[in-house]
Amino acid sequence: MKEIIDLAIIGGGIAGVSASVYAKRAGLDFCLFEPKVIGGQLLLMETVDNYTGISLGTKASNLAAQLEKTLSDLQIEVVPEEISKFEISGKQVKLVFSEKLLIANAAIIATGASFRKLGLPGEQEFTGRGVSYCAICDGFFFKNKTVAVVGGGNSAVEEALYLSNICSKVYLIHRRKELRAIEYLQKELFSKSNVEVVFDTVIEGLKGTDYLVGVGIKNAITGKSGALSLNGLFIAVGVNPNTRVFKDILSLDESGFVVTDEEMKTNHNFVWSAGDCRKRPLRQLVTASSEGAIAAVSAYKYLKGGYISA
Repeated sequence: MKEIIDLAIIGGGIAGVSASVYAKRAGLDFCLFEPKVIGGQLLLMETVDNYTGISLGTKASNLAAQLEKTLSDLQIEVVPEEISKFEISGKQVKLVFSEKLLIANAAIIATGASFRKLGLPGEQEFTGRGVSYCAICDGFFFKNKTVAVVGGGNSAVEEALYLSNICSKVYLIHRRKELRAIEYLQKELFSKSNVEVVFDTVIEGLKGTDYLVGVGIKNAITGKSGALSLNGLFIAVGVNPNTRVFKDILSLDESGFVVTDEEMKTNHNFVWSAGDCRKRPLRQLVTASSEGAIAAVSAYKYLKGGYISA
């Protein structure tokens, strides 16, 4: 590996892969860093049903494998390292990994975000088998079934509203006596005849063998335990952007998401961000992919002063 390159792309989800494809077409000298497995959030999904151009019900693992094949076909090497230090030095970026130093003239941050989990036994095993973190992604698979959403903020209420148009019954389980969502969302939620809000309640455990069939619940006030029979559980207690290493370097919002302009540029002219680590209104595969492309084209324009042909 060279000591100085044009571009460092950090993150191997769909945003990072998309950026890599465009960087390759542009002829940039770049590295793609991904310490785990190519695919990002795809690795937490069972199927993909809302990505333009692929068959309905496509296995998420198959799409992740296709991303990896795309990189291989384009001879894009993935550096299996986690960036431990990210610094700005003049008009360059310094990246440290495994006690090695790499200098890049530009960088694209596509490190994604991690869903906050409840930390229940079996939660990981049931993910994609009844447990989901995205109603827009997976709601279709629970058509006319009974599901529950956990959370009390805007995201949880929006998930419950979305699911109420698909599922026969939706429980919204919240640990407090009042929801935190804004008033108009609450008003719409309480108008839904197939939505039941369960206040002052926490989930004690998950039930099922191969697939989720229900949850154990406990009233946080009385301590009384009970159970709900469910086909699906949607956990909407927030996401954590994977941006810790960029703190105090990039402009982040109050939740830690990278703030950019419409060309994905951060507060530094030679650093861009794309995907779920970026502050954005819709966290979906299709938006992450497009942002990766935009970031790579922006980087090319900065580095070479030109445009990539269609």
